[in-house]
Amino acid sequence: MPLDLRPSHISSFDGTRLAVYDTGRRDGVPFFLVNGLGGNLGAWKYVIEYFDDRCRFLSFDYRGMYNSQPPPNRDFSMNAHTLDALSVMSYFGLDKAIVFGWSMGVQVCLELMRAAPTQVSALVLANGAYGKPLDRGGMAWMKPVGLATMKLLALTAPYLRPFSKPVTVTTLPVKAAKLTGYVSKRLNERAFLDLAKDFMNLDFASYYKCVETLLEHDAEDVLDEIDVPTLIVSGGRDLFTPAHLAAEMARRIRDADLLHVKDASHYCAVEYPDLINLRLEKFLIDRVGL
Repeated sequence: MPLDLRPSHISSFDGTRLAVYDTGRRDGVPFFLVNGLGGNLGAWKYVIEYFDDRCRFLSFDYRGMYNSQPPPNRDFSMNAHTLDALSVMSYFGLDKAIVFGWSMGVQVCLELMRAAPTQVSALVLANGAYGKPLDRGGMAWMKPVGLATMKLLALTAPYLRPFSKPVTVTTLPVKAAKLTGYVSKRLNERAFLDLAKDFMNLDFASYYKCVETLLEHDAEDVLDEIDVPTLIVSGGRDLFTPAHLAAEMARRIRDADLLHVKDASHYCAVEYPDLINLRLEKFLIDRVGL
């Protein structure tokens, strides 16, 4: 079933216009999906399709990303993303929800636990870090290179965008990524290309500011305070947030469950959707009482 990605729009705490999404069963168990920088609601396609008969899925695009507008004050701080998330939860009347974060969304989820712990009934943290992912991932040397590359992309994106279309209509780049081991051979190529198509149309000036904030953010101090059921997912091929970061979170968070998928990359959910969904279902039954 194709996902309905048509958003509604709300005004956040500082007037930023955010794109928000509401899909699944309206009276179902509420999930609040917190995106990574590399994907919109489409990244959750297989999770939503598997659980949409019993769960309600709510989400939003980060400020300046996809269908959300850039903030008028150019505030892309992690505090702003967290306040955006709380604004969206308030708009939907979510007093409490299962909060599921992927990639950067893991760090936003941890900040939600800091800011509003009573609104989080359970946590699912996939392919993410608790802060400063490159520093703790052993790739600090990549930070200046990565930021310089992002800044160059922000400056040149308007001129390069007309030439990006061929990359999003052929599976050859994805096949090459599979051959090099960058992603798992199980990756759904069409689903990945759909994400790439939306990604190519981003406002990369906003993307750069989000990456800059992400790389300096640290929520390590939150880990020991988490007291809700937590499932952590990691991939053995994840170059962005290596598996040892997930293992550390699982060690520090009280009674956390850990699913490590040896062959998965940063895109576990579109490489091993059946495994992820079955493990998530077990977690919801055993730990949340779904």
